[in-house]
Amino acid sequence: MRRSLNHQAACIEDLRMLAKRRIPKFAYEYLTNGCNSNQAVSANRQALDALYLHPRYLTSCETPEISCNLMGQQYAAPFGVAPVGLSGLIWPRASEYQARAAHQANIPFILSSLASISIEQAAENAKDNLWFQLYPPTVDEICEDLLRRTWEAGCRHLVVTIDVPSPGYRPADIRNGLSVPPKISARNLWQSMCCPAWSLNTLRNGVPQFATMEPYLPSDANLADVAHYIRNTLKKVVDLPTLKAIRKMWQGKLIVKGILTADDAKRAIGAGADGLIISNHGGRQLDAAIPSLHALAKIRSSIGSDTSLMVDGGVETGVDLARYLANGANAVFAGRAFMYGMGGLGEAGATHTIEIFQRELQQVMEQLRCPAIADLPRFLK
Repeated sequence: MRRSLNHQAACIEDLRMLAKRRIPKFAYEYLTNGCNSNQAVSANRQALDALYLHPRYLTSCETPEISCNLMGQQYAAPFGVAPVGLSGLIWPRASEYQARAAHQANIPFILSSLASISIEQAAENAKDNLWFQLYPPTVDEICEDLLRRTWEAGCRHLVVTIDVPSPGYRPADIRNGLSVPPKISARNLWQSMCCPAWSLNTLRNGVPQFATMEPYLPSDANLADVAHYIRNTLKKVVDLPTLKAIRKMWQGKLIVKGILTADDAKRAIGAGADGLIISNHGGRQLDAAIPSLHALAKIRSSIGSDTSLMVDGGVETGVDLARYLANGANAVFAGRAFMYGMGGLGEAGATHTIEIFQRELQQVMEQLRCPAIADLPRFLK
């Protein structure tokens, strides 16, 4: 008899190990590595591990409540799915499965501009749990059309990523010949053959595409043309005037992702941002970047409690969620952890990853004797 999902993967680390065995090496290294020497990836982990929480055992506490209100919308838990580009490389239809699971669990799902399903497809699955992450195109008409499509699809949360003024330098991807889109090499083919479930699913669903951007691609574009187009179209540097221009065009909630300093936080709020995601891009852009946890604490103390602060970076457990929430985050996003679920268990991994985080966060709060998410900062000391 097949083991239950909990026996196959009782935690995110189990999902990671399953994913490592089930997906090709080039896909796994694309997911797990950061930039340069991976120091920023390690720094995120070290910062979280160095933060301790202090339980209050001799206090009364009812069953903890983990639901949260985030920018006027009620969610069942204070965490969500972060945007991951080329999600179909990790597992075919990954974003579709995650979007559907996020809606069923009532948590936010952020679709990347470079995900393998379109805005419209994501909206069908995530419904009002959909947020869309925008890399502003250099062509104004394309940007305007993306915002129109996002709104017409029913999405009311736009996430503008500001921390990619230049491509991250990622040696592992260079060694693996992984470009945008990935090149097919003899080594990559061999790695694929060693992962039959991934290969069969990829053959069945086709090579991952940039579905949201397809309407703007030349009709006769080959893989090289697509790569060139994406590299040269989605590379507009998001400075303050650009952010203000997007604010004027977008009538929904505007969230700015990639904030690491109090000065940038104040500039974004001044430009009309409704929320901020404190993030060092999972360590994939600047190897000397401050860990997200440290940036979060400084920014929260600088801007007060009026602005919704979210965060991502290195989240692997419910304890990590609690650490971020205790430091002033209103919600926490995870990218790699949810993709481990996809690589490790396929479609079932989308829901199972959510359930692991829910279960672990609930346990941490019970252990602390913490009644609600908003009370977690009291348990830092």
